[in-house]
Amino acid sequence: MNWLFDNYSKSIQFARLSFQTKQGDEIRLRRIRLVFGAMLPSKVTSGHVRQYMDKIGETAPVSANRDHGFLSRVFSWAKERNIVKDNPVRDVKKFPESPRDRYVEDWEYDLVYRVALTTAYPWIAPMMEIAYLCRMRSQEIRHLATDRHLLPEGIFVERGKGSSNEITLWSERLEKAVKLAEELLGKAKQTENAPLFPARSGGFISKTAFSSAWRRVREKATTEGIMIDGVQTVLTHRFNFHDLKAKGVTDHETKASGHKTKKMQAIYDRKPAQTKATR
Repeated sequence: MNWLFDNYSKSIQFARLSFQTKQGDEIRLRRIRLVFGAMLPSKVTSGHVRQYMDKIGETAPVSANRDHGFLSRVFSWAKERNIVKDNPVRDVKKFPESPRDRYVEDWEYDLVYRVALTTAYPWIAPMMEIAYLCRMRSQEIRHLATDRHLLPEGIFVERGKGSSNEITLWSERLEKAVKLAEELLGKAKQTENAPLFPARSGGFISKTAFSSAWRRVREKATTEGIMIDGVQTVLTHRFNFHDLKAKGVTDHETKASGHKTKKMQAIYDRKPAQTKATR
């Protein structure tokens, strides 16, 4: 299996995956190797996969599901090349996952935004604005380049995960967010692929650095908070950065999300629809 993992990781199919998917695969592969690495691919059964899933799923069912997806991709790749006769993962059921329904209220958003500006990571504030206004994921925001994505008419949103690209037109609030980012981090040089949110090294901010900054900002919002209208206010229920995209979709006039299917769009619309009575 270690040989199979190595060859799959060198394949064209793996190379074509998004950076985020490959990064996640490399992390989960380290624990998968500990269990399956020394086994012969032909000896791996659905029962083995089920046992592994149940063990990981005791504390981390979502992680078990992601491992399931990775193993299935590896075996499908191997089956197409006559390395194995069957994909033992195919008949193993994943754990059920409940879609998130957390809607970030305006006061919660405003609180965390204002807290971010008081921390060592004030650039989180304009990132929040762009996530909300353009309905973007953190990875998409981190990889915004001034020459490629900041256009005269708006921000070119280059979406991942099979969603449709779009241009979010400039609004006064969106222009202020970009201007704030430039003021906080220094206006990026107009060179090819210059980051809007540059790291100290000059490159794009890494996922690890962003996650650490967001965690610290959110922690301060829940423990210390900020003074609002003479009252010390704290965040009572945490939310994820990705929930800001859902808030943007929910609050958008047309529920625009960039998703190609109604099913995916519905996942990001966090408020019940309002309909008229029959009569």
